[in-house]
Amino acid sequence: MSSPEFIITLTEHRYLGRVFLPYLVEKEGQYYSVETHIKPRDLEDSRHYEFEPYEKELVKIIDKYSDERLMKRFSRAANVSEFFSSLEKSYFEKNISPFIEKQMFKAATILMVSPVRLLKKESKYANLYDEDEISVQPVYTKPVFYFERAENKETHYHLKIFHDGDEVRLLGSKLQIICNSPCMMIHRNRLLVFEELNAKKLMPFFDKEKVTVPYPIEDKYYSGFVLNTIRNYEVHAKGFDILEEDWAEKAVLSLEKNLRQEPCFVLNFYYGDEKFLPSSTRKLAVNFYKKDGNFVFEKVKRNPGWETEILDCLKGMGVEEDNGYFFPKGVKLLENEDALYYLINWINKNKSKLEKQGIYFNQERGFDKKYFTGEQRLELETQTTGDWFDVYATVQFGGFRVPFVKLKKYILNDIREFELPNGEIAVLPDEWFARYKGLLPFSKMNGNTLQFGKHHFMLLKKVMQQFDKSVVERFQEMEDSSAVQVAVPAKLNAQLRGYQEEGFRWMFHLYKNGFGGCLADDMGLGKTLQTLALLLKLKKNNAGQAKNHISQEKDGPPAGLFAEEKTQVGEQTASLIVLPTSLVHNWDNEIKKFTPQLKVYKHIGNQRDKNEGFEKNVHSCDIVLTTYGTVRNDIGLLSQTEFFYMILDESQVIKNPSSKTYKAVMELRAKHRLVLTGTPIENSLSDLWSQMNFLNKGVLGNLAFFRNNFITPIEKHKRKEEQERLRLLIRPFILRRKKEDVAKDLPPLVEQVRFCGMSPEQLKKYEQEKSVIRNTILEKIEQDGVEKSGFVILQGLTRLRQLANHPSLMDKENEDGSGKFDEILRMLGNLVAEKHKVLIFSSFVKHLELIREKIGQNNWKYSLLTGQTSKREEVIQDFQNDPENRIFLISLKAGGVGLNLTEADYVFIIDPWWNPAAESQAINRAHRIGQDKNVFVYRFITENSIEEKIQQLQEQKNSLADKFINSNNPFQKISQEELIALFK
Repeated sequence: MSSPEFIITLTEHRYLGRVFLPYLVEKEGQYYSVETHIKPRDLEDSRHYEFEPYEKELVKIIDKYSDERLMKRFSRAANVSEFFSSLEKSYFEKNISPFIEKQMFKAATILMVSPVRLLKKESKYANLYDEDEISVQPVYTKPVFYFERAENKETHYHLKIFHDGDEVRLLGSKLQIICNSPCMMIHRNRLLVFEELNAKKLMPFFDKEKVTVPYPIEDKYYSGFVLNTIRNYEVHAKGFDILEEDWAEKAVLSLEKNLRQEPCFVLNFYYGDEKFLPSSTRKLAVNFYKKDGNFVFEKVKRNPGWETEILDCLKGMGVEEDNGYFFPKGVKLLENEDALYYLINWINKNKSKLEKQGIYFNQERGFDKKYFTGEQRLELETQTTGDWFDVYATVQFGGFRVPFVKLKKYILNDIREFELPNGEIAVLPDEWFARYKGLLPFSKMNGNTLQFGKHHFMLLKKVMQQFDKSVVERFQEMEDSSAVQVAVPAKLNAQLRGYQEEGFRWMFHLYKNGFGGCLADDMGLGKTLQTLALLLKLKKNNAGQAKNHISQEKDGPPAGLFAEEKTQVGEQTASLIVLPTSLVHNWDNEIKKFTPQLKVYKHIGNQRDKNEGFEKNVHSCDIVLTTYGTVRNDIGLLSQTEFFYMILDESQVIKNPSSKTYKAVMELRAKHRLVLTGTPIENSLSDLWSQMNFLNKGVLGNLAFFRNNFITPIEKHKRKEEQERLRLLIRPFILRRKKEDVAKDLPPLVEQVRFCGMSPEQLKKYEQEKSVIRNTILEKIEQDGVEKSGFVILQGLTRLRQLANHPSLMDKENEDGSGKFDEILRMLGNLVAEKHKVLIFSSFVKHLELIREKIGQNNWKYSLLTGQTSKREEVIQDFQNDPENRIFLISLKAGGVGLNLTEADYVFIIDPWWNPAAESQAINRAHRIGQDKNVFVYRFITENSIEEKIQQLQEQKNSLADKFINSNNPFQKISQEELIALFK
């Protein structure tokens, strides 16, 4: 027995007529036996037959008109018998028969190009023979219509069909119609398939040669039947004209609305006045008219090649088609108004390019405004005036020139639409908002000019790159301090490290350009030394006159963009250095050590001179040292003098812009400004604003602007764009180096957290107190909210901290022990025995006193530094110089800055809390330049206490400053959810 063969049969269905059906047959001698009627479920069973893809497709198509599928599609009958018994002939002919013929046509198109055979099968016979095969022709059969309008005005019409160039006669032929639309017929055992023709058009010519149309109805006949026939088929005409011409081709892209009322582009191809949508299946159009009694038909044929070129052009410009509508990439993700603006701006940019490709634009009705769709071009001219940078900007809207200053309020307020003098609406490009919105708030208007302060050159540099290369080059000089060639003062009594020379050159570079700067090196890297090197370089001569530092050849090229402001002429007053009280002696000693040529006057203490002596010293000395408290008290006196330099050490002191200290230093006057700090940001970006505003007033706008445009977007919403803009603004004015980056010879710092369990009595007391505090705080928050509950919250946190450290901190009479306290004493005993030196930091003086009592009981030598210590220098030197003095008890507030304690190699932070920056400062008392030992830091945390929970919060709080200054910082305000979690 031979292998099975897949075939299609033409079979008479008792209700549907002749239909295609799929079978597997096997040849047995002279005939084929039908083995299986194939259903879709059989296609995956390859045990007996492996189906080809085209065979599977045939089975799926034919199954669509199976009895069961037709019943489900066209009725609600319970079964097939009920379906066919109730089926009305009219419904069948109108709905079901066209559906079946459509599927039959799909199947026939596959048979035309595949090797599958078609056989005629009578329903009463089971076997098939080779002579039953119907040859499926591989090309469509073509109809040709012939019309002749005779002189007597009668019209004769006949139809011929041709297959592969040969005429198939209709009259008297034995033709069997299989399908009506499109027509399929059997002629001499051949299946002839028409691409579009309806079989009804053939019927008249089976029994007659032609059809005659009488004169009275010819107008209707020509305007209807003849017109449609010429439009769809090949027509030969006599007695009237069918014209074919080369029509002007034009592609038009229109701004319209789709069915969902969304703005979009619609493309039409115009041939003369006739237009076609790209998706239209019409291959041509026919226009009909009557002229001088003659009928005229004009055929308009499409040019597929040209249309494809247009579509490819749009595709190459990023335009995509969706259901007949066209959209530039990305527009479909926008809301309607933004999508409309996007489309218009796309036309603004691409209109001239489109027209070069023969694509023209049109705005259809349906929009309540007429939009400007011409080119929009921004032109900039620049000029420098003193400390200002003037920008003359105009926008060309077609034939209209508009000063850019008129668009400032539109851009700042996100208004996209601008009305032109002719009433058209110009849509301002989205990229203008992205590029200029962050810049314009820093400008002021002067007529048709925008003026910017010189300290905003980084923002201007980014904008100007596409307009004026020479200005950008000058800006590059202002930014690049590495190009400055300036010699370190020969009389400096120190050898500067490489990074310190870099810091010196950077500060000198800022001086040349008239900028204030923040030297934000880690503690211990020598900020004081770098600053003194600068002041020594700029020291006035013996006659009290300033050196012309800019003109000295060894100091490098002229200042460039704002050079005219930089040469100091006339008397140079002293430089004012403002610092915490604890650092006065440190600065005095450093000046004497490194720059003894600089004459110093200390304006401090109750006996300070507030009269003529002060003015005399300001003009005769090089440096005036004073404290922040003195500045507040003597602001009336100090503000009368314009100092040469004003330098703030530990400048985080002015971080609060509403504080009296900040307001006082802002009243001081100086030609140049500098701040020194290891922590420019401690709590919030507002810390940064206050210091930058002191250095270069207005560089970050006013505080309200900075809060709205930087603090909230960055701290609350984590907006990358604002982060980058802020980095750009402050980058030239902050120099930040970490110890690990520049001081490779510094011994490594080892930090550990030592978790300590509570004693049983301590734990019990802690849990009782925590429950009471939690309930009190929750009631207070519910009543007044978090912000107004600050005192109660802080009081509760402090009580829990005290308990976590030692119960006696809260109750002097409490004699319960503390796990942490015992662990501190144990480790301290080991270190003293091993002859190490240790710094012990605490924010609770009472805590230090408790340890001090135990130290005294053990007869260990120690030093103590708190806010009450009067002889700080003696205490510090005693610890540094006495090898037997191994313990230094220090309160964080008193010892966080200004101490050089490199003799210590262990640091205990015994009650870590909110401010990691304060802890970092404490650690830097030992871990700094001059240290030749490894430094070990232990943070003592009481397990399951408020301390441990706060420790977990520190990492996320540190990340804020890292983004800008790479500095460790204290906490911001915690959220209510974080707060409640602390007391769980």
